[in-house]
Amino acid sequence: MTQPAASPSSSNRLDLRAVFEIPLRQFAPWLVTVLLVTWAGYSGVVCVTPLAWLIALRVGIICVARSRSIESKRRIQEAALAGAWFGLLQGLLLWGIVPRMGPIQESEQASAKLIMLIMVVIGMLAGSALSVFTAYQIERKRNP
Repeated sequence: MTQPAASPSSSNRLDLRAVFEIPLRQFAPWLVTVLLVTWAGYSGVVCVTPLAWLIALRVGIICVARSRSIESKRRIQEAALAGAWFGLLQGLLLWGIVPRMGPIQESEQASAKLIMLIMVVIGMLAGSALSVFTAYQIERKRNP
């Protein structure tokens, strides 16, 4: 069975399914792991979030492989957005778990919120950069 030819306008659109679904599927195991370990009494596991940013490498690989976009440039853009979405999800999880690690003194609450905000932004940037890195490598092999 052959696939219908893509219309010219569809090649100019982002594959939003790839941008949103792939990061969610890659984030789910991390979410389950953090929640289970946190419920077991070790909420500090969420502090390895920067290591978990490496999952964004896989997001880039899968995004390029499953994207419906025709253009290489568009697939790389989708990988960048997917990586940023993945980083945002991890940052929000971190933001939600850190308060459960123990009480934060009133004098340190503002700085704690600033650190969490910085982690969310850095996570989005790191996720995007790592995802683009692997997406670019795959696209380069496809189109020498």
